[in-house]
Amino acid sequence: MKMSTQDYNENYQKEVSYQKTMLKNLSRWQSFFSMLVGISILMMYFFVKHNWWLFGTGVFLGILNVVAVFTVGYAIYRGKQNLAKVIQYYGHQK
Repeated sequence: MKMSTQDYNENYQKEVSYQKTMLKNLSRWQSFFSMLVGISILMMYFFVKHNWWLFGTGVFLGILNVVAVFTVGYAIYRGKQNLAKVIQYYGHQK
């Protein structure tokens, strides 16, 4: 089955739109994890002298969320590279 040029263009535009949407979703997740890092810092600050369990939980969650922020950030970086490759590939196909 051979695709027409119109079908090819529509599928390309759908793919680019989908990838942009997914990059926006990753940005929202990164913001969410950044907020959790802030909450973890507050937990560490307020419970350092009062409750060691909550302080330890804050440290653990802080480390976990910082790793999540960097992981999602890397996924965003690679996603933007992949989107640029798709756009560049389509430009060569015309």
